[in-house]
Amino acid sequence: MHMPLTRFQGNCPNNVNRDAKYGIHFEKGQPIVGLTYAAAGGERWYASTKKHPQLVEMVNAVKVETTGKPGGAFYINEYGHVIVPTVDNAAPSTPYYLAGTYSDLLEFEFEGNLLSPEPVGLDGKPLEIGKEWQGPRVGIPYVLAAGSSDIKYTLELRPNVEKTVKLSEKVGAAVANATAAKLRTLRGFTGGRFYINERRCLFTPVAAQGSTSSFVYAGQLGANDAWFPNPHT
Repeated sequence: MHMPLTRFQGNCPNNVNRDAKYGIHFEKGQPIVGLTYAAAGGERWYASTKKHPQLVEMVNAVKVETTGKPGGAFYINEYGHVIVPTVDNAAPSTPYYLAGTYSDLLEFEFEGNLLSPEPVGLDGKPLEIGKEWQGPRVGIPYVLAAGSSDIKYTLELRPNVEKTVKLSEKVGAAVANATAAKLRTLRGFTGGRFYINERRCLFTPVAAQGSTSSFVYAGQLGANDAWFPNPHT
């Protein structure tokens, strides 16, 4: 059962690429969880799994209630929140709804490759920090601020009104700096955008030499790493 229809109050992605979101699709009339994956050599893989019927039910319940039909894009953030936009190509003002929380590992197998939100490569072996991020590009965007001592995101409070939320305002400057240091070695002191997924893995669009992708793995937030408070406790 999904939670009562609730507007999501936290950080939301918007206007993302096709390979930066999960989706509920239909295969022979049956709903499945799908993922578009930008692979090496310009290939685009359309992976899917039938192993998460509860997740499908949660997303479709919100989609039907808000749009009148099932199927479409969704995300799972670093708190395990399943967040659902009312339209797939969401603009900053698009309402997002909280479908509930989901903790089961959402992985896809495609032609012998493992597409996982965990820090592993396509072969399932552990991934080292600084190496190409080979998992799904689905993540929630944040920004390493200029100077690389703070992390921030932009929250739309109401139409035409935005607010910048800083980690230092929530946990203090020194503690925020310690978390930001995870990104500093890869992004330098100019800062820039990075993403965090449902397994709290960080990946950032920094070109790696010889890489077929512009995203590299920047580590995983641990239980003791400072982060923004859960917007829905």
